[in-house]
Amino acid sequence: MTEGGPIRLGELLIKAQILTPEQLQQAIKVAGETGLPIGRVLIMSGAMTDLELQSAIQAQSLIKDKVLSEDMALQALKIVAEKEIVLEHALQHLGLASKKTVTTAKLGELLLAAELVDGDKLEEALRTSQETGLPLGRILVLTQLVSDELLSAALTAQVLIRDAKISKEQAVEGLKSARRRRVSLEQSLMEQGFYRPPSRPSVKLGDLLMLAQLISDSELMAALELSLVRSQPIGQALVDTGKISPDVLEAALRFQEMVSNDTLSPTEAANALKMVAESGMSVSEALSHLRPAPAIEPPEGVRITDILKAAGFMTDNDIKGVPELESTDQNTVLNGLLARGMVSQDLLFACLRCQYLIMRGFLNMEHAIVALNHCEKNNVHFDEALEQLGWVRPTRMHL
Repeated sequence: MTEGGPIRLGELLIKAQILTPEQLQQAIKVAGETGLPIGRVLIMSGAMTDLELQSAIQAQSLIKDKVLSEDMALQALKIVAEKEIVLEHALQHLGLASKKTVTTAKLGELLLAAELVDGDKLEEALRTSQETGLPLGRILVLTQLVSDELLSAALTAQVLIRDAKISKEQAVEGLKSARRRRVSLEQSLMEQGFYRPPSRPSVKLGDLLMLAQLISDSELMAALELSLVRSQPIGQALVDTGKISPDVLEAALRFQEMVSNDTLSPTEAANALKMVAESGMSVSEALSHLRPAPAIEPPEGVRITDILKAAGFMTDNDIKGVPELESTDQNTVLNGLLARGMVSQDLLFACLRCQYLIMRGFLNMEHAIVALNHCEKNNVHFDEALEQLGWVRPTRMHL
């Protein structure tokens, strides 16, 4: 692995001698000019094959999960390129078998086992998928062999199998029951005792992006199917297909984490994410624009100036006689603080997030004082301070 984090896909391909640094840089330039995914540019230019790209993506995932060493992955990728065989066969050639083989049931197999599609028609749909390049799931929906709801349920079942939450057999029984009783897959699995939902609040990454109106339902299902085929996170599949930018993905993952830690509701996370995507705001800026639900009564001492005073960033003398800071209108106070240079923009955003969490009942003033000072001392955002202080736990529940 590279120092400081997992190896990047481009670096892996260069080390395996499948790409040269010059080819990668040229592809990055063309991708920036055309909006096409870098991988697609490399394949179109003839710099590498689709097999080599998919094998590298799989190898990267295995390295990240510590299933395969970087050195062994590089040897396997060289064999993939030389012999034009899939990564699994290359690993077997080296005397290894991936621990991740068949962790996800193929979509067609799952639908067939659950008796949701006829075998002959599935074969025809598979041929059409190969000829057109469209995902199998989209073909099945477009030809009305399965409904959007059933496709969504089958893709969800694939994710649960992949994550070892249920077995393939349980998924098949769940899909049959869900169709027969017209209930969601999760409800069907829970009723049969096959699945327990997360105890902590959570929102799937795709659902969050849909709630923010950044992708459509059909785009989500196509990306989910692609991510399962490529054995990659759905967020990366959405970036690779140009549906969202890397910056939006990073923001979505941070907001998802906050939902999981109960410092944001799914709707609030979606609103903040939409601000990031449409206005180019930073995560901290978007969070500072959120407002608690009207039903939440602000406790005494929740004004921005009171928070700043309690945390030791200003005194009564700083405020006294300054009309903007004595105003009851918060926007006037905020503009006054910035215009007079009394606080930095980062500190102001941290105070707004702090105020929001106090009004939500997540923090009290003592916590606020500690967290704000931690932000300033360590130059981190407010939610990063909460994590570093141990008041929220990282979850990374992305799917």
